[in-house]
Order: sequence, then structure tokens, then C-alpha cells
Amino acid sequence: MLILKSMRFKPDATVWAAKQQILCTLTQSLRDVLNYGLFQPAVDGRESCFLEEERPLRDYPLPTTKGVPSLEFRYKSRVYQHANVNEKQIEKLHTQIDAPPVQKQACSTGVGF
Repeated sequence: MLILKSMRFKPDATVWAAKQQILCTLTQSLRDVLNYGLFQPAVDGRESCFLEEERPLRDYPLPTTKGVPSLEFRYKSRVYQHANVNEKQIEKLHTQIDAPPVQKQACSTGVGF
């Protein structure tokens, strides 16, 4: 669902405060609200990125050459930029746990679980 809304934020406000302000203005509930963030699309040779929530908005220069500067409020999802990505292999790497060697290392150093 695409909702367009114009909001103004203080440059010294943190990205987290801006995110909270946006969440308060929404009329519908979102799933997993903590996984939404402010996204800056690629402009003027800069890569697109999600803004870090602890930093102030002034740390992110917004382009003004195309009218009003804008950010997107969107759901954060992992995006792989490599062209030849084997998604099944990545999924396996992200979920595979090699527990016995970790436990042996922890036991030999005296670290308990």
C-alpha cells in the first residue's frame, strides 16, 4: 500500500524521533513496527540506505535540486546486491549452526552457557 504524506522534521531531531512521529500519524497498524525505518533513495551518485536511528537527521544531506527533499518510510528487508546469488545457499548459511565446536571452545575456556 502506498501512502504519500508530507511531514516536516527538525534537523537536530534523531531519526528515531522522526520515526516515532511518523508512527503516531498513521491511521492503520503495521506489522513489526520496529522493523520500519527511514530510507534515503539513491540520488546524485550516492547509494541508497536506511538512516541510522541514533543519528540526527542533519547528518544525512538531502538533495534539494528536485524540489522538496524526501525520505521514504519503508519496511527493512535484507537485499543482496550480488548478481549471482544462490538464495538457498544464503538461507542455509544464515540458519546453519555448528554447535559442537562452539560448545567445545566454550568448555575449554571455562565459559558456560
